[in-house]
Amino acid sequence: MLAHGLLVCNRLQAETAESTLTGRRSAAALIALGASAACFLTAENLPIGLLPQISATMHTSLSTSGLLVTIYALIVVTATVPLTHLTQRVPRRLLLGTVAVCLAIGSVGSALAPNFGVLVASRIFTATAQAIFWAVGPVEAASLVRPQMRGRALTAVFAGSAVGQVLGLPAGTAIGHAAGWRVAFLALALAALVLFAAILALLPNRVPRLAHADSDQASDRLRYRVLIVFTALAVAAYFAMFTYAAAFLVKVSGLPRSSVALVLLATGLVSTLGLATGSTLYLRHRRVAIPAAIAFMLLALLGLFAFAKVTLLAAVFLALVGLGLSLFTVAGLSAAIELRPSNGSAWYSTAYNVGIGTGPLAGGFALQQWGLRAAPLAGVAIAAVALALMIGTNLRLRHHQH
Repeated sequence: MLAHGLLVCNRLQAETAESTLTGRRSAAALIALGASAACFLTAENLPIGLLPQISATMHTSLSTSGLLVTIYALIVVTATVPLTHLTQRVPRRLLLGTVAVCLAIGSVGSALAPNFGVLVASRIFTATAQAIFWAVGPVEAASLVRPQMRGRALTAVFAGSAVGQVLGLPAGTAIGHAAGWRVAFLALALAALVLFAAILALLPNRVPRLAHADSDQASDRLRYRVLIVFTALAVAAYFAMFTYAAAFLVKVSGLPRSSVALVLLATGLVSTLGLATGSTLYLRHRRVAIPAAIAFMLLALLGLFAFAKVTLLAAVFLALVGLGLSLFTVAGLSAAIELRPSNGSAWYSTAYNVGIGTGPLAGGFALQQWGLRAAPLAGVAIAAVALALMIGTNLRLRHHQH
């Protein structure tokens, strides 16, 4: 996926002769924005791979520690769209540089937290910085290129999120297992400082032009609204399981704790197949690509539940669950940008974080009621609701067309 993101940036470089920056600098700036997205995705999900260690250190249950992901996502959900309006006239370089510094401060606060309350407060601080990034970063990416290239620019930024999932989370988990979970957060803080330097060097210091509203002539309002709801449900289905993946693999599947990072890395690598093909799949099969991706994820979740006690098969099915979500992520983003070029990515990001926030709650409820092995079934139930919604909408649209 990193190669895919670089390819997008190379294409942008060749087609931005009329941009306010040189083509080469525009591409470099997009890479910096993509790297920012990768760091924030890593920050958001880092507790997932380190949940057992954090739980033991803070003397909290796994379900309580899972709130570190839920609360973070809910802050991003509630703050992203309002901050889009509040930061409209703030110079982008200043604002995004400040965001990178806040990521560093929040990560250091998490690393040094003496108790769970301070850890939660540090996560809230970091989540606020992420909300500002998603309110500003995609818009800034679009402003670096000509209007006809905005879709590719936004895809380049969201490709950074994919890199965070594929590389950032496994790397953070490996660091946490080798040197302690606090060191993993310190490493993230160091990466944020590098981002700060890159943003200062590459981004223009300008007040952005206000975006024009979409004409709405070529977009399907119902399809877009359903896509946003469907996105929240699909992501929730994934995180109902994935939030507790480390504990599930160790306690249910019998995987050695030292191998958890390798399994997460393998899951990320398998997911790159979906990230590299999801957009193409959507463009060729618009009607079925998105529901097919979630149906695939649902079947993989069922396989994970059925073969939970077989270590190798559990790892394989976990990777297939990740593949299903990655197919959906890129296809869904492509659809959102196509339906709403100006603000589709902001609402898509909000819906995605709704799923990240609610998924751990559903998985935690299943864990408390039926035990850790039931976490995949929580994902199955949510994915089934999502599929029913999407299929019902498609049938309704076909009926009206005829």
